[in-house]
Amino acid sequence: MRSYTKYRAITIFLAALLIAGCASQGPYLKLNPSLNTDIRVYENVQYVPLIKLCEAYGIEWKWDSFIRTAVITKNGKIVLRPGSDRILVNGEERKLGSPVVFTNGAVYVPVTFVKNDLGLIVKARLSAEKVFEKIPEIRAPGKYSIKAIVMDAGHGGKDPGAIGRRLGIRERDLTLSIAKKLKRTLEDNGIRVIMTRDSDEFVSLPERVRMANSSGADLFVSIHINASRSRSMNGFECYYLSEATNDNARALEAFENATLKTDEGTVVEHSSSLDKTLWDMKLTENRRESAQLAGDICSAVDNSLVTRNRGVKTARFYVVKFTRIPSVLVEVGYLSNKFEELKLKDDSYADRMADVIAKGILAYKNKYERTEGFTL
Repeated sequence: MRSYTKYRAITIFLAALLIAGCASQGPYLKLNPSLNTDIRVYENVQYVPLIKLCEAYGIEWKWDSFIRTAVITKNGKIVLRPGSDRILVNGEERKLGSPVVFTNGAVYVPVTFVKNDLGLIVKARLSAEKVFEKIPEIRAPGKYSIKAIVMDAGHGGKDPGAIGRRLGIRERDLTLSIAKKLKRTLEDNGIRVIMTRDSDEFVSLPERVRMANSSGADLFVSIHINASRSRSMNGFECYYLSEATNDNARALEAFENATLKTDEGTVVEHSSSLDKTLWDMKLTENRRESAQLAGDICSAVDNSLVTRNRGVKTARFYVVKFTRIPSVLVEVGYLSNKFEELKLKDDSYADRMADVIAKGILAYKNKYERTEGFTL
């Protein structure tokens, strides 16, 4: 009896190991024969060029030169980066047997990636369609929804931000006022809003990022008021993360990031739960949504005729760079322009600006939920 019990326990243990091993791999995908002539060997590992791989399996792919990351999509999404053996499959981390390689101007993936991982976005869906082609796909309730937003009122406390030249209005006061008005409007539309500050207090940039990343929110919106050496500069702008594309964007980026200099003992970290490569991959996924959000907010400004729309712009602001959710930074107007300073002082104007920004966010929310995460 003892030997039987022991044998049974060993059998269960081995079965559990087998199941765990199978769970770590995707559906096995046979290497397309057309790729055999493209196989290259690097450090005793067989690789195939990503571009040829995508052609062979009818996969769409994009190369982000900004952070040297590739995104491939078919019936799901895989994000990978040269030099790393980590990939993201539909947002979930997986480990490759060998790292992705970039050589001679092309991205190469190990053959084992094709066999063990690519099936997660190619073969699995094809098999399911053969068996259940008449049954509609069932998605988890609320998987593609915007339920919570982190609202960040720029500057505060010992950091006044920009100061109006004529009336001495401080950016920190205006951003808090607009953020509070925006919070009320969004909450009226069923969205939970988490404020990084709700009073005139100093909150460091790393702390704002930590709050955003630990909040479980779906979006991050940072409210600011602009300033320029040119007193004629005016209008509304909305930024998302990318390289600063002109001198004005670089100057603004330096100003908004200057708060770091007032922090004591600040340490810039990517994340305690993600290594640098994975954090950058998450960033790639979020940039598309961030650009869409910025566009919808600017479109709302255009439609409202409340102020001049200077459009969507890009820069490497700290608070949008280090958040792991889609993020934008709004510059409502220019305190350095005497006419806009007067308008910004008017509470009714601040109300209208908050309403316009809210309309843009709600437009994004409606599109995101209707298209199930822009997957249609």
